Amino acid sequence: MEHRKKAKTDDYGKRTQSLPTDLITEILLRLPEKSVARFSCVSKLWSSITTDPSFISSFETRSSRQRLLLCLQKGGELFVSSIPQHTQNSNMSYSSSLSFDHHHMTKFKASSSSTESVHGLICFESENPIVWNPSTRQFVTLPTIPKPCKSWKETILFLGYDPIEGKHKVVCIPDGKTCYVCRVYTLGSVQESWRTVKINHKHRSSWDTVGRCINGVIYYLTFPCQGDDYIVMSFDVRSEKFNMIKLPSGFCGHFLVTYKGRLACFNRYDHSRFWILEDAQKHKWSSQDILSPFGDCGMETDFNLTGFTHAGEFIYVPNTFRHLFYTLLYDPVRNSWRRFEFKEMAGDKSVSNGLVREYRLHAFPNHIDSQISL
Repeated sequence: MEHRKKAKTDDYGKRTQSLPTDLITEILLRLPEKSVARFSCVSKLWSSITTDPSFISSFETRSSRQRLLLCLQKGGELFVSSIPQHTQNSNMSYSSSLSFDHHHMTKFKASSSSTESVHGLICFESENPIVWNPSTRQFVTLPTIPKPCKSWKETILFLGYDPIEGKHKVVCIPDGKTCYVCRVYTLGSVQESWRTVKINHKHRSSWDTVGRCINGVIYYLTFPCQGDDYIVMSFDVRSEKFNMIKLPSGFCGHFLVTYKGRLACFNRYDHSRFWILEDAQKHKWSSQDILSPFGDCGMETDFNLTGFTHAGEFIYVPNTFRHLFYTLLYDPVRNSWRRFEFKEMAGDKSVSNGLVREYRLHAFPNHIDSQISL
């Protein structure tokens, strides 16, 4: 029996090797990301094809439709699902159900926060930063962050991507302290270590600082060394230079989002108006007024506005979890809703008993599939 199995395997290997490499590449480019990740184990040839930079670039171009990636985290366990952000030409609202895939990740803290999804990768804060590729299910633990002084007790991480050189970088600054330097780690670099980069615009971060990477630049809200009014800092991922951007006069922004490919800022507790960055060098912003999609029903307090899809849909995720809970996408142009209910994760008693508060929800708008190898 074992001899027959070996013969079949050898025969299959000979058949795949007889196919032209160009044909194998074209076939793999037409497959879903999960299939590509699975078939990369077929042979050394297929593995070399799927990890080749030109294949990765071609695959991302062909599968460039963005998705809303949803992750329920419980310790080192991740339950992952996604929602297509492209919609059919319809003005009708509808509901649908989501199923979740199970990803096991070690060295995870229960309270791990995360960066946004940046060109297919996500970075989680843990004892050491963890970079994760949901498409290939790979993750890599980065080296310990060298801390230049005692004030670096807590840190904040940003993930950036340089579209010109095709490189991801993880940027680290101290939490709640004045920043004189930052640490930068380049993924895939021969030098697998953190580098020190001086900050020419000194500032201090806030406890709720989050980064948004847009067209090779990381943006985040922070404070000047003196004063309590928010400013926006930018970090050019390629040149590794910092710049300061003033917010509109009299506006106290609390939250940065990516809106239709541009940086936008709004008050987390008042969604009636948000500001869009028009020119960073001139500190020029434009405002846009919006009506609450919830009207007067009071449901807005049950959800957090976590961002926008690339097409401009509002993404609302629940503040608290119940036995059956859901996320909402609202299209202000069509005045339509898409409601996605979270199915129970099979075999998990804490979910079936309604104890979903043990889970932490991470929402990643505008996620793309990537075959980048970690």
